Amino acid sequence: MPLMQKLILVPLAISLVRIAVLPLFFYLYSAGDVVLCLVLFAAAVITDLLDGHLARKLNVTTRFGGFFDATTDFVFVIAIYTFFSLHGFYPLWLLLLIAASFVLFIVSSHYAKKLYDPVGRYIGSALYIGVVLTLVLPTHATFAFVDYAFLVFFLVSLASRAISFTKKRLT
Repeated sequence: MPLMQKLILVPLAISLVRIAVLPLFFYLYSAGDVVLCLVLFAAAVITDLLDGHLARKLNVTTRFGGFFDATTDFVFVIAIYTFFSLHGFYPLWLLLLIAASFVLFIVSSHYAKKLYDPVGRYIGSALYIGVVLTLVLPTHATFAFVDYAFLVFFLVSLASRAISFTKKRLT
């Protein structure tokens, strides 16, 4: 295997770490070890920052890599929120909005020259903050805040993408 093909695997493997840590995250949460959950979650978030940075540094960025990163982000986030939903923290509609956000990303990125999605970054950050809030302060007020904050983020994202798409179609 040529060196460049081997180097491409490095950021992809780092992205996969987010999926690999999920069973341990679920186990630690079920065992009541929220502090270790937070540490593991922080490590997973660092992989989200590291994989793209490393791909650019190694000059191995690809459209597939960008989609792979976004897909692992989605699987990581939807798995955690599904887990929280099974514990009664979040309603089904929140999971549907998270899935719809990913679908919007896929559809809008089809029309974009670059895969980078600043709106998606904000949505991902909001979801990550929601996980931390849920771990640190698991109250009904926190759950309601995360529910409605994400709803607002989703609606702003939808409007932003609609405006961007309309501008591109008019030019």
